[in-house]
Amino acid sequence: MILGKINTFYSKIALAIIASFVLVGILLLSLALQLTRSYQQEVEQKLHLELAEHIAHDDALLKNGKIDKEALEHAFHSMMILGPSFEFYILDPEGVVTTYSADPGKVKRDKVDLVPVRDLIDGAVMLPVLGDDPRSSSNKKIFSAAPIHHDDQLIGYLYIIIGGEIYDNVVDLLQKSHIVKISFWGLVAILLFVGCAMLLFFSLITRPLRRLAGDMQSFKSRGFEQGELELSQWQSTAQDEVSRLGVTFQEMASTLKKQYQKVKNTDELRRELISYVSHDLRTPLASLQGYLETWQLKNHELSPEQNEKIIQTAINNSTQISHLIEQLFELAHLEGDDVILHREPVAVAELIQDLFQKLHIEDGRKLALDVTPKDPSLLVMADIEKLERLLTNLLDNAVRHCKDGGRIQVVLTRVDGGVNISVEDSGIGIPDEEIAHIFEPHFRATNSVKSKGRNSGLGLAITRRLVELHQSVISVQSRLGEGTRFSFTLSS
Repeated sequence: MILGKINTFYSKIALAIIASFVLVGILLLSLALQLTRSYQQEVEQKLHLELAEHIAHDDALLKNGKIDKEALEHAFHSMMILGPSFEFYILDPEGVVTTYSADPGKVKRDKVDLVPVRDLIDGAVMLPVLGDDPRSSSNKKIFSAAPIHHDDQLIGYLYIIIGGEIYDNVVDLLQKSHIVKISFWGLVAILLFVGCAMLLFFSLITRPLRRLAGDMQSFKSRGFEQGELELSQWQSTAQDEVSRLGVTFQEMASTLKKQYQKVKNTDELRRELISYVSHDLRTPLASLQGYLETWQLKNHELSPEQNEKIIQTAINNSTQISHLIEQLFELAHLEGDDVILHREPVAVAELIQDLFQKLHIEDGRKLALDVTPKDPSLLVMADIEKLERLLTNLLDNAVRHCKDGGRIQVVLTRVDGGVNISVEDSGIGIPDEEIAHIFEPHFRATNSVKSKGRNSGLGLAITRRLVELHQSVISVQSRLGEGTRFSFTLSS
């Protein structure tokens, strides 16, 4: 669990920030301490720069051209009054330590490099100037120095270490310097504040990324079978990259779910079609086979009229099978995503009048057919072949359910941006509880009129799909025993 939390993007950023601030903090503290120490050394060396010269001038350190040890001891005793932070050494002209104020055994270096000593005396370099610390074999410290002359001859040097053992390490520096303490803790406080601010800042920045990761995980775990996906609400107007990714993912998830549902519905539809096909084809195939077998066995015993009747019945059954298969292929094709419409201006009133001439009315019924208004200027943008197909389906459906003397009327109405087309009949109507199902493949109303061969129950399903391809919606109103009206709108 802990490892999983550390592996998150925000945790990695947080750890990187903490590590960076710790490293930067150490570097800054080291630099601050180094600068503070260097500044303190520069100030102290400036303050005591002429200390050695004053002592060498005020005290008679020479006697007969040599160092007077009694005078030197008296001078060391006087100089100790300045405090334990000063260490005093006498160097010969070669830099060898000849006398010192330290306790015996503490001096570990018997010779001091004279280059920094001469540079300090000559003023040739910037302060602070560090010289060898006789108490250490490698350390260097600030110092004050003055030459000791006799008759213009160099006898040696008075070499004073400033600071002694009191500032030998950082801990001592922190303990003894109030300014260093304030600087140290101030810098620590600043680093902590900036670090916390950066963590908060990155938390706010990565919040959309965490939301997006949560959405993806939810999408992965829930899939398509568990209802609506509960995704974050992303603002489509957001400009940052993560929010745009969130919007894109949300749209992609929605599209995938719609496509999945469409594939699922198509699969269910195909299963139903297979079931219906097996059922609808079974009857005409059995009839066709039966009549052909009868004709094969008894054609020599039957009269020409009987033979003609059997052959005609077989042909009717084969025609019905062919028509059903054509409609099944047509519906399957229309349900695909590769249907292309070739739109062109169509004079819809003239098209409907042409379709009236092609209608097949069985049983010699007389029906009144009319289109209102008969205005050739009423144009719609449509695929003329598919428009003819859907109007033919609606007119065939109306003819099939109208009794002798009935009326079929197509009403054209100009609407904003298009033409509304209503196909009305005075037929038997549709029961209210069945209106919602009439566009389903193979659905037949309980009071549907059975025709001689061509009605497969797919006509209205094909019609609805053709209307949808024209970016419209077909609606139906019906009253039982009074008639039905189908209507849709096409753009002009």
